[in-house]
Amino acid sequence: MGELVLVGLLAVGLGARVLMVVAQRRHLRTPPPTPATELPAVSILKPVKGLDADLEANLRSVFAQRYPAFEVIIGAYSADDPALEVARRVAAAFPEVPSVVVADPRQVGPNPKVANLANLLRHARHEVVLISDSNVRVAPDYLADLVDHLQQPGVELVSSPIRGCGAASLGGKVDALLLNTFVMGGVAAVHRLFAGVCVVGKSMLLRRSTLRQIGGFEFLAQFLAEDQVCGQEVARRGYRIALSSRPIDNVTGGPSLRQVAARYLRWGKIRRRISPAGFAGELLLNPVAVAAVGAVALGAGVSLVFLPIAWVTSMGLNTLAERSLGVRRSLGERAALTLLADLLAAAVWPVALLARTVSWRGNALRIGPRTRLLASGELEALPELQEASETS
Repeated sequence: MGELVLVGLLAVGLGARVLMVVAQRRHLRTPPPTPATELPAVSILKPVKGLDADLEANLRSVFAQRYPAFEVIIGAYSADDPALEVARRVAAAFPEVPSVVVADPRQVGPNPKVANLANLLRHARHEVVLISDSNVRVAPDYLADLVDHLQQPGVELVSSPIRGCGAASLGGKVDALLLNTFVMGGVAAVHRLFAGVCVVGKSMLLRRSTLRQIGGFEFLAQFLAEDQVCGQEVARRGYRIALSSRPIDNVTGGPSLRQVAARYLRWGKIRRRISPAGFAGELLLNPVAVAAVGAVALGAGVSLVFLPIAWVTSMGLNTLAERSLGVRRSLGERAALTLLADLLAAAVWPVALLARTVSWRGNALRIGPRTRLLASGELEALPELQEASETS
């Protein structure tokens, strides 16, 4: 009986993984929209903190956009942040691109990235705003592609699929694999199969008027999942959310496995509160871990056969997903990374399920409804969170 249950769990998990891979491959083959007849000027907001991997090359890719009119605003909280010196050097290399480098310690809320964005927006001159993380690298037609999507009827928010690249450590390679499979496949499945909202904030284009409608960065700074809440609020107002079919590169660099686990733990805490039912089923998306637990629980016998079957099948699905992105790996590397990624994601899952706090800049904050960040003791006294239209 136990082995039948294990077979059923593996079938459900692998079936879901197949759907994710199919959705990802189909989405990446989606033709781009009709080019826009008018290209509005765009303000690109680049929040920085510290020296991300290949930061200078990442910033240069933004300044090198083939687009008629845009400006770049880069900023950090501290004037001593080493990223600002890199930003000034890149800006000087592109004098033809209007740019501002900002150091501003003001905070409009507990989410540090959004508070930084609020400071940058004060210097922006244009109606269309692009939020672009410092660890992403983009193609020269990146901005034009996003604007083409924004100009489609009813669209008020555009995001990008994220491809992991530039790994300089084992942790960086595991991170890239998870971005290329679990993250991109999940985002594509939500968009293509369920017509749902799933926004990754590493790349978001929207109008300032839309941002004001949902309460601005002051509202979004209350949340850990500011990108997803932004998407939900835009959709609530009847607008469409578009996902480009052109991936942008997330340079993963050289993090340790522990650092990668910490990031996916934070993302797990977000998904636990944004979609509890979906998060509950996520454990099955790690078939190697499920098979390993089943083999231990059931003991020796036919149950041990399921572990290599799950491993090989998961490797094959990862290969199909990454090849759609142009990523090639050796068989040995693929086998090792598949095993590590499955076990890491499975180990993080129960912690994310039970955790109620997140640490940011030395402050312990509790995670409330919709990932709202709360000071210690605030959660118990908090009434049900009101919608943005009622609080802004």
